[in-house]
Amino acid sequence: MIDLEKTGKRIALLRRERGFTGEELAERLHVSPQAISKWENARCLPETAILPALAGALECSIDSLLLPREFFVLEAVYTDGQTHIPVTHFIDNMVRDNALNIYVNSAFTGASLESDRLKMLIVKYQTPEGIYFTYALQNENLLINKESIGHTADKPFQLIGAYYGNGRSYSSVLQKMNHYEYFKWDRIAVNHENFPSNTASDETEYLTLVYLNAEGIHAISCAEDHVLCYGDHRTRLLPEDQSRCVLKDIIPLAWGEGMDCPWAGALYAALRFMGEPYTYHQIMGMSGACYRICFTDVWDYSCTDALVAFDYATPFFKNLGYSFRVAERLEKQDRQAERAAIMKDIRNGRPVLAINLRVAPEWGVITGYTDNGSRFLCRTYFDREVFAALEQEDSQNREERRIVFEENGGYLYGDFWPFLIMHIGEKGAAPSPLSALKTSLDTLIRSFHAKARDCYHQGREAYKAWIKGLEKESDFLMENDEEAVRRRLDVNDNMLCNLIDARSAAAAWLHENIPLLSETGMEYLTKIADNCQVISDATAAFRQLANYLPAGDAADHTITFSGVSTPELRARQAGILEDALALDEENCRLAEWILALPEMQNPV
Repeated sequence: MIDLEKTGKRIALLRRERGFTGEELAERLHVSPQAISKWENARCLPETAILPALAGALECSIDSLLLPREFFVLEAVYTDGQTHIPVTHFIDNMVRDNALNIYVNSAFTGASLESDRLKMLIVKYQTPEGIYFTYALQNENLLINKESIGHTADKPFQLIGAYYGNGRSYSSVLQKMNHYEYFKWDRIAVNHENFPSNTASDETEYLTLVYLNAEGIHAISCAEDHVLCYGDHRTRLLPEDQSRCVLKDIIPLAWGEGMDCPWAGALYAALRFMGEPYTYHQIMGMSGACYRICFTDVWDYSCTDALVAFDYATPFFKNLGYSFRVAERLEKQDRQAERAAIMKDIRNGRPVLAINLRVAPEWGVITGYTDNGSRFLCRTYFDREVFAALEQEDSQNREERRIVFEENGGYLYGDFWPFLIMHIGEKGAAPSPLSALKTSLDTLIRSFHAKARDCYHQGREAYKAWIKGLEKESDFLMENDEEAVRRRLDVNDNMLCNLIDARSAAAAWLHENIPLLSETGMEYLTKIADNCQVISDATAAFRQLANYLPAGDAADHTITFSGVSTPELRARQAGILEDALALDEENCRLAEWILALPEMQNPV
């Protein structure tokens, strides 16, 4: 016998579940709203002719509306976490004796998903005790009945399932996800560092998460090298918008802030964002860039680039325990793959180093991308002047630019495609501090004795070539070529800054490592550190003098230029460099003695 009250409640419940108002359901069935009200209030039953349309609208069977049952499937979805197929009617028709017993796969669910992702059936059901939610993975048996107590939607967010792999092979990572939940990440980067890959798998793998919120159970799947993010006040998981990705709060870069080697400064900014604790002078020391000196006879600005003549990157990443990859001077047909690699690193929370991002060829950091990677955001050593210029614009332009900066994380767009790109790779085991010191001292010796490369003198040769260049008076006569002279003065000043910064970093790095050595080694290393500090201090004192001492008598209307604009100042600088050369030669001898000590033979 049909129970009017139970049938009415059933119609009302399913109407609300399907998101219809009484008026909307009436319009769909071509009946009056009053008819809907009468059914739901148990005053009459729907006419027999209208039952098929009513069951179709409510996604259920006619029997489930009219026959007395205590177990109902309110909603069923077959999903791979990306595509969601409603199968409510099909699954509800499989209820027998107030129970559902189904083997989850495409044949038994009545739906097919052509993907290699993990698939599952999500079910919302009603029993006399209430409304519950449950799910079963593919190739699992799902058994629920009127006594089954499933999950309830009474929490803002609860993770109930986490799997990594694909439809053929996967494992639970719920414990790992619960660990990450503790830290309240805003983004979940799906990579093999956070979710180690199966050694047997050469196919794409996915992170599939199943979670509850106030609306019920949801499943979302994210392919490796992509990102999930939390939304709606951490009550929902969403795929991150792949058309843009910005890494927030990467520190600004600028000269005069104690980081005058742009390559090391860019590395410091990138590694700091990644949570690595290394200081700027430690980066300079572990790479050996703190011992560098380079000069080119044409007085080119590039001689201050840390990597222009010697490979300091390899010892640095070796000491850090990271792999790295460099892409240099790519042809246009190779840019698409490199652009995808940059976007992948950014999505995985790894800034990318590059040279020639803005204004001039200097190192900076790619901090994000927009427009599907067609534009890069960056930090460079030239940003400060742009922000200063912004303050001089009229209020409307300033406000428009401010909004753009805020939308882009406070970063500027890159102007050019970089000709050298450096990717920070996977992190492995780092060598011991003593081994890192050994590599650093070896780099000191090798770089000091290195031969010229691509017209760039290095080490001892660079000192001698620089001194010789200063002694060539015809190159500093304004009447010959004022623009060229100004360039030489400016390059010379940049090189002085570079030498000051490098040897200061060397002194700090070496002093930190003195306790690693035996008494004899401590004595030698202290001397190297002190020599580096002497070079830095003497060069800094001279640079200050050269930049503030006028070249001529203003009363005689002599044009003055900052820097070594007189023969006397150039001679004085040559003497400073000769002293520095002698100290660096001594540093190499001391480094050789340290490397010969017993504790340096097989450092642990």
